[in-house]
Amino acid sequence: MKKLSIVFLSLLLVIGSIIASPFTTDAAGDYKRISGTTRLDTAIGVSKEGWPNGLTSSEKAVVLARADNPADALAAASLAGVKDASILLTYPTKLDKSVEDELKRLGTKKVYLMGGAAAISTKIENSLKSKGYNVQRVAGNNRFETASKINQVAGTSKGTKAILANGYTVADALSASAASSINQTPIYLTEKDQLSIKLPSTIKQVDIYGGAGVISGNVETQLKAKGIRVNRISGVNRYATSVAAAKNLNTNSNNIILVRGVSVSSSKQDYPDAVAASGLAKKLNAKILLVHPETAATETKNYLKDKTLNTFVLGGVNAVSDNALRGLGYDTPGKLSVHFINVGQGDSIFIKMPNGKTVLVDGGKRAVGDVVVNHLKSQGVKKIDVMVATHPDADHIGGLIDVLNEFPVGKVLDSGKSHTSETYLDYLSLIDQKNIPFSIAKEGNSIELDSTVNVKVLNSGSNSSDNNDASIVLMVSHDEIDYLLTGDAGVNVEDRLIQKYDLDAEVLKVGHHGSYTSTSQAFVEAVNPTFGILSYGKGNQYGHPHSEVYNRLVNHGVDLISTVNGTIEMSDDGGYIYIGQQPTNPNPEPTPEPVANVSLTGVNLETEIVTVKNKGTGDITMAGWRLVSVEGNQTYHFPDNFILKAGKTVNITSGANAVNNPPTYLKWTGAYIWNNSGDKARLYNSQGELVSEY
Repeated sequence: MKKLSIVFLSLLLVIGSIIASPFTTDAAGDYKRISGTTRLDTAIGVSKEGWPNGLTSSEKAVVLARADNPADALAAASLAGVKDASILLTYPTKLDKSVEDELKRLGTKKVYLMGGAAAISTKIENSLKSKGYNVQRVAGNNRFETASKINQVAGTSKGTKAILANGYTVADALSASAASSINQTPIYLTEKDQLSIKLPSTIKQVDIYGGAGVISGNVETQLKAKGIRVNRISGVNRYATSVAAAKNLNTNSNNIILVRGVSVSSSKQDYPDAVAASGLAKKLNAKILLVHPETAATETKNYLKDKTLNTFVLGGVNAVSDNALRGLGYDTPGKLSVHFINVGQGDSIFIKMPNGKTVLVDGGKRAVGDVVVNHLKSQGVKKIDVMVATHPDADHIGGLIDVLNEFPVGKVLDSGKSHTSETYLDYLSLIDQKNIPFSIAKEGNSIELDSTVNVKVLNSGSNSSDNNDASIVLMVSHDEIDYLLTGDAGVNVEDRLIQKYDLDAEVLKVGHHGSYTSTSQAFVEAVNPTFGILSYGKGNQYGHPHSEVYNRLVNHGVDLISTVNGTIEMSDDGGYIYIGQQPTNPNPEPTPEPVANVSLTGVNLETEIVTVKNKGTGDITMAGWRLVSVEGNQTYHFPDNFILKAGKTVNITSGANAVNNPPTYLKWTGAYIWNNSGDKARLYNSQGELVSEY
């Protein structure tokens, strides 16, 4: 087997002195991009980068700040530095499950909430307290007072030095956040023409970040009148100011964090990825540098020139584009990227060729189509050149429907195996409507998109009696690195492949989500993978991954990585392979979920009430479920966060007397839906399957 050089991106600080090649060129070199499908996910990625093994401080604190307004998160820089705290983001009224999961992973004991109830609701506060967290809210009457309160809680207000930044145009505060966190210097926010807060009497020196256009000479005069020494750190623009801030910050490391220096909104200040940077800056002893999202600012380029740096870029290509990074001297072309997207119980694999061409293999269930779409957008995808549907099961093709609606698709490659499910028929209908070229995969054929990458079809079985065994199996080869993507193909297919092909591969997408129906001992020995990718849903009802498969792989020395811990981003340059997630030890036998049995139990055409009951023993999330009025061809989509408890009923109401009182009543519409002379109701699950008719 071709043994490869491996770089675990989350461990680069530890091994950077040993493996220098990922970071060194004649200019800025290579970089690691930390990004997620949402701003919350990017902050979580930053947290995992800085604290891969959880929090280590005695307090085990996390700073939780509002995601859609940067002021509080920026002012929290010194608090994050003092507490060795990760900065996570939330929207005001609801704490996302992914954030809850990260709090658990970190081993969090204390949560500092930034801002008042309008920034982070009391509902979130109470929810955290109910989960056993020690919660402390840090708030003032406005952003200026909140910043002062943060510094008091951090204890940094007792020092003799402070940072002053504009509280409304926050770009300079971003540049200051590394110094604040690393040196534990408080950031105070102010308006342009007047000092908005009273500084502590202990302050003897203030560093003003930004020119007179953001904090005027009048403020400087006010400070000097109080006997305070003033040092202004500024340049001709925000990028020059950021460079000045980097030069002013003395660190003993070559780590640098690049963040988008332009608001993502034209109507307000919004820097979703950058606001989480200060905690990581303290952890890595790294400078923070603002960069233009599309081009290389002269000041930034000149600063980075001829430096050898360990660079971290926050956000996807929409935050900081590859073009901007190339202009700054970073090496962006030449890598093959293979991302195993976290779609729960299903498969979805995104491949980006070195020349930029794209392949999407499967899309998970229909309910997670938006997850796939968002990941593709975070990677700057404008078009899918080839879409591969390995086989027609809903957990593989459902999400492709959203992708087909959202992106131009050059060609669809299908297994040829037909299915009667509504999901499969909708998938075919959409391809036909959009007049997308459609072909059946043939064994031995290749997907030719990039001359440096060979994508070969090893299996496709339209004549197979089993959907899983009809799976398109692909071998993706880039110089010395091979990825074997097996869909849900079973051991019978594996046996045939062993006899016919050289299956040696560094990365194996473990067949059928780790089911015992795939991944035989002979197959493991034939592939001899370094890494095994497990794509499955946590707590799934099938018990995936099965213990015999798990043990078989581990005993062979395969490092396992699971999508349960998030989307797995891999890339390679043909010799090195870069991995954004460390190998883990997934539970080989997740506890199966209790069985849910949901059905229609009543339809009153006159009162416009439809009753749905869960007759099973397990709760079920109704995200992606829908109720259809057959006669009127109208559809009700259940709320994504609605859970139908075991043994409980819910009434879907419409018409003039429609009621919305969850969890007993859900309102469809105030209009009349049901035909009193006769109308059938049909209930479809998240996979598009008809589960009940009344």
